[in-house]
Amino acid sequence: MSAIRERVVQLRQRIKEADRLYYEEAAPVLTDPEYDELYRELRELEEAHPELLTPDSPTQRVGGKPIGGFKQVRHRVPMLSLDNLFAKKDGEEGVRKFVVSVENELRRKDALPGELLTFLVEPKVDGVAVTLSYRKGVLEYGATRGDGETGDDITTNLRTIRNIPLKLKGAAPEVLEVRGEVYLPAAGFKKITDEQKAAGDVPFANPRNATAGSLKQLEPKVAARRPLEFVGYGLGEVSEDAEVPGTQADLLQWLKSLGLPIHGRSWLASSLEELMQAIHELEAIRHGFGFETDGAVIKLNDRELREEVGYTSRAPKWAKAYKYAPEQAETRLREITIQVGRTGVLTPVAELNPVFLSGSTISRATLHNEDEIRRKDIRIGDMVIIEKAGEVIPAVVQVVVEQRPADSVPFDFLAHIGGKCPVCGGPVRRDPSFAMWSCENISGCPAQKTRRLEFLAKRGALDIDNLGGIVADKLIERGLVKEPLDLFEVPEEQLATLNLGTDEEPRVFGAKNAAKLVETRERARTMPLERWLHALAIPEVGETTAHDLGRFHQSIEEVADSAVLRDVLEFDWLKAEVDGTKSTARANKGLAAPELAALAERHRTAMESLEAVKQRLAAIGFGKETRKKDGAGFVTELGPVVARAVRDWFASEEGTRILRRLKELGISPKGQPAAAAAPSGHVFSGKTLVLTGTLTAIKRGAATEAIRARGGNVGSSVSKKTDFLVVGEDAGSKLEEARKHGVPELTEAEFLQMLEDGEVTAAAPSDSE
Repeated sequence: MSAIRERVVQLRQRIKEADRLYYEEAAPVLTDPEYDELYRELRELEEAHPELLTPDSPTQRVGGKPIGGFKQVRHRVPMLSLDNLFAKKDGEEGVRKFVVSVENELRRKDALPGELLTFLVEPKVDGVAVTLSYRKGVLEYGATRGDGETGDDITTNLRTIRNIPLKLKGAAPEVLEVRGEVYLPAAGFKKITDEQKAAGDVPFANPRNATAGSLKQLEPKVAARRPLEFVGYGLGEVSEDAEVPGTQADLLQWLKSLGLPIHGRSWLASSLEELMQAIHELEAIRHGFGFETDGAVIKLNDRELREEVGYTSRAPKWAKAYKYAPEQAETRLREITIQVGRTGVLTPVAELNPVFLSGSTISRATLHNEDEIRRKDIRIGDMVIIEKAGEVIPAVVQVVVEQRPADSVPFDFLAHIGGKCPVCGGPVRRDPSFAMWSCENISGCPAQKTRRLEFLAKRGALDIDNLGGIVADKLIERGLVKEPLDLFEVPEEQLATLNLGTDEEPRVFGAKNAAKLVETRERARTMPLERWLHALAIPEVGETTAHDLGRFHQSIEEVADSAVLRDVLEFDWLKAEVDGTKSTARANKGLAAPELAALAERHRTAMESLEAVKQRLAAIGFGKETRKKDGAGFVTELGPVVARAVRDWFASEEGTRILRRLKELGISPKGQPAAAAAPSGHVFSGKTLVLTGTLTAIKRGAATEAIRARGGNVGSSVSKKTDFLVVGEDAGSKLEEARKHGVPELTEAEFLQMLEDGEVTAAAPSDSE
């Protein structure tokens, strides 16, 4: 055992050192395959010996199961924004006024030092502000800025970012809250957008949008797949006895000594001339940083003097963000092409004479939609001004009307595509609520087929490896797959020789990739019902709805003709009938006796039928009485909109065909009805458990699944109705709340033992009644 423990420690050290060299020194020492092999070995050892797993292990960065939603975190020190200065509008005069305002504020408080004030100029990373809270040097949680007072707890997603240390180096303060920015490096953003374009998706507008979308994913695996990085630049809450450097320049180096990544460049300046020189130097080199910047941040260097300068309600008075003017270029718009996305949306794209802009050659730019083209009166042949929206995605911002060709005509979107989808020739329709056209040939359009095939294979659905947008597109294009379920009959040999390139420049999928796809494809045949219901892209059925349907149905055929969903629709109709007859009687008290009697009979019959439906739904746990603000009510697991959508889809030609096709393929996904999922013999059956603190031997997702498998529920907060509190390391406020309500506590060891044998072992006594 000691040899295994030593090997685990050795692997962690090698992986952490590789991460440090890669992110801090830009000097990688391992190839991707070498890194992956070390990581795989460590993960397998930890799985075989869970007692060796620690919260700061590199394996704990991997995104796990989807989470139910983001908890709110109250910032102990507010996360403020920065007020802006704009190069075009404010320029040097704006910077001068800022410096003078700082001096005046210090002079007013008799705190202006005898020497010149020093400011630090740093790059303004175009990302998402976050805070990282470390306790005893170990990452406790991370959160977004939110409204400055309260943010979202995104710890699970932040842990997937490899350059965020899970444990700090050296002697860190008891409590240390680090403020910084999460961003997507330019190379990573290009890779993601290239994949999106190849898949027919509308690409992210800029790295900041991509970063924000990644951090707000409820499925951490999505964030884990995106090469996000973090840079620290400030502090929130810090232990009172901590020795923190007194200047911003020294603070950055202190953060670096603790293992936190910081900006690569900064400038000290003690005069307006030096400040402007630093701002211009930064602008000249910022495109070589490898991440997007949209300006410079100017901060008073002395941290003690900052408190004298003070704050407004939303921003510090001692700092400003100087925003650079967007770079622009003129070029000729040669043609407008139309891209068909995986959802069928038709997106216009400007084909340009190549022009160099912001460090790269631009030949295409987005035109967004028909209304945008009309508003700017963009025409084929126009000379146009383009700029990089968010410094990355090129966009046409203006037409140079003076250089417009004499024979130009306004652009007619529908006429340009000949009134049909440019990919499949199918009918198109403009959504009256949005400024977009879309192809209606959902089952026949190659772009639509690609979307459905890739959706089937995504991780939240059937989790089939190596089936991204390009592979899906080529399977459709080469005729190997006409509809998603055809994938299960494509021979491995044909997959291995699939050409992902062109006839002139072939690029073969390869035997290794094909073998992995087939392996996971065959595993998908036995995926549970809930995964299949999600994978089939049934309207209104997301992952949560699919999970609920899988709990109350044994097979997909049972879902197709679901008595439960029929009852939901009948409940909705009967409730409307009861309310309607009641309202009619109230509004028409002067009706003749026979009419009133008939109305009363209708009401009575509807009430009896309603009660019968409620009893059927309650008996299987699909509905229950609850208290609402306006009185008692009966709620069902799924509502009538979902019930109707599911039943309509299975009754449609497509749904009928899918059922028949699954049967032909021998695929029969099984559910786990709620009654079977709640074994009455286990101590957790019918009980509600809440988890708090860090669990070291089992992941929270695995613990949640284990509780549910034994018929229990997992709550997010403690109340009098909580049956057990599972207490991990560094437990938070939930522990105090549990003791206040007298909730029995379980250590992690006691919890694991109860999972195993189903009996109460030694629940800790409560400290209060």
